[in-house]
Amino acid sequence: MPRKLLLLSASSGAGHNRAAEALREAAKELFPDVEVHYHDTLEFTGKLFAKLYPKSYLVAVNKMPALWGYFYAKTDRWSDKGLGGRAIDAFDQRNARKLANFVHDLNPDHVICTHFLPMDLLLTKRGRTKYNHPLSVVVTDYDVHKFWVHDGVDRYFVATDEVKWQLQRKGTPEKQIRVCGIPIHPVFSKKPDRAEVAARLGIRSDLPTVLVLSGGFGIGHIERVVADLARLPAELQLVVIAGRNEKLRQEVQAVETPPTVAKKVFGFVTNIQDFYASADLAVTKSGGLTVSECLAMGLPMVIFAPIPGQEERNCDYLLEQGAAVKAKDLATLEWKVLSLLRDPAARLRMAERAAATARARAAHDILKDVLGG
Repeated sequence: MPRKLLLLSASSGAGHNRAAEALREAAKELFPDVEVHYHDTLEFTGKLFAKLYPKSYLVAVNKMPALWGYFYAKTDRWSDKGLGGRAIDAFDQRNARKLANFVHDLNPDHVICTHFLPMDLLLTKRGRTKYNHPLSVVVTDYDVHKFWVHDGVDRYFVATDEVKWQLQRKGTPEKQIRVCGIPIHPVFSKKPDRAEVAARLGIRSDLPTVLVLSGGFGIGHIERVVADLARLPAELQLVVIAGRNEKLRQEVQAVETPPTVAKKVFGFVTNIQDFYASADLAVTKSGGLTVSECLAMGLPMVIFAPIPGQEERNCDYLLEQGAAVKAKDLATLEWKVLSLLRDPAARLRMAERAAATARARAAHDILKDVLGG
């Protein structure tokens, strides 16, 4: 019988799913004999919860970021024995059975979770009676929240030595933690030719190009960002990715630009590596997967209004590494972008720092650790 690997994620933001997909694609390259199964954990929960769980996160980070930041910090200090911890455990007990039964029937050799929800569901007392296979967890940010910590996890894979230290301080034994980076798709291991991909995308390769990213779900007031950047006293090209948010794509498309500014707007794309390769600079929030991809492609970043909580901590890491600068508001964003467009040497230094910080083969390293080889 072939070995089986089960990858479990949850649709809370796009990054967790992309990490699981990266592991799936890397497994095809490294272990073609392994049978890989990938599922969104919300498939195994109630329909109402599956609908509200991702939506509530998007509403919180987009409409109430300060409240989300407070929640993130507050829950990171929760006691497992307190009211909050007991409430989560009660939820897990009620929702674990369907997932635990699925895993029991599949009988995988190993389970890798790229979100803490499947970890929680499988490691409840009820879940453990149905499941006793090795379980690893991949932390998908340059920080680790208490929600990721569970004493039933066999192995943790984290981005940096600092995150390893944080996990140890939260009670995880050092021997259970591996520093591998955040798993990104194998396509980011090689940077495509700029002129070639620009021609394929239908954009210009002769202009300084700013790539504006909104994330897979189209988060943020990107139309305002584009309108402000279009007023810069510089000749440039704005390439905008609006994600799955069709309304946002149309709003950005309607933004007027002067003759000195070229603009091209895209919705959800599956070849984001080509857009990275065609750009001089990315304006983005600091989700763990997005910034890891930018690092791998040696793309300097201007982090704009990072979401309080995990994105702020990701941003701190990028600033420390010299791969990004931060813009707290639109006026600051204009200045940061204009300054970098006028200073190719500064962009080159940032690109070099990004490439030096990157761990493009993280998915492969994780799989080698789990599956051997």
